[in-house]
Amino acid sequence: MSKKATPTPSKSPSRSAWWLTLPLLAVTLVVFTAADREAEAVPCRAIDIKVDQLDGMYFVDAPSLRNEVIQQFALLERPMESLPYAQLHEAILDHHGVSSCDIVPTLGGSLHIRVQQQRPIARVWTPDSVLYLDDEGRWMPLSDRYTAQVPIVHASNRESARDAMPLLRTMDRDAFWNGFIDQVAVEDDGNVRFHPRIGDLVVELGRAEELDVRLDDQLRHLKTFYRALLDSGDLRQYGTLDLRYDGQLVASK
Repeated sequence: MSKKATPTPSKSPSRSAWWLTLPLLAVTLVVFTAADREAEAVPCRAIDIKVDQLDGMYFVDAPSLRNEVIQQFALLERPMESLPYAQLHEAILDHHGVSSCDIVPTLGGSLHIRVQQQRPIARVWTPDSVLYLDDEGRWMPLSDRYTAQVPIVHASNRESARDAMPLLRTMDRDAFWNGFIDQVAVEDDGNVRFHPRIGDLVVELGRAEELDVRLDDQLRHLKTFYRALLDSGDLRQYGTLDLRYDGQLVASK
């Protein structure tokens, strides 16, 4: 008859084992602390700035931006721990054409800066200025080194120009409408209109606050009607296509 083995209770570490371990822990802590202090004291030896070239845009020049950063903050040879990261980040964001940036310091003393450029979706003409409007609705100045191929918007002031954003975003994501529409205008009464590239027409869309809800339907009706005009071969019989009425397109000479 077999006997059941009686499990042997586990032994807890002895006090002497704990006392032997404590000095090792203390030494490890000292080593890590010293390493951290040594890393923090490493001077800034290199500044590497890279700018995204999305869609081939060159609004921000990496070498010029690097020179401005070095001159303004004198970063080289300063301890990495003492660099003014918050002020540096803010200064880069204030640079014309910069949308966002990431600053990553390394243990070897290099400062990696990655910059995203603003992406314009329109050039806005007002009586007192000509500026780009980017995809976030922010303003940016024209550049001497790069010209963006974007739609033209005419408006009496900057704030009213932003009323065209629903249409501009549609053009930005839809190649058909980007190629179809020539120039956009925002009237003083808040109505948005545009001129197609083909035919001497004016297309009335209505007030800006309604475009977020109605624009897709309006453009669908417009596409159907315009294709019929192309098939008939006569684009000159109408001067205005009015889409301001819900679900309707009114054509007039």
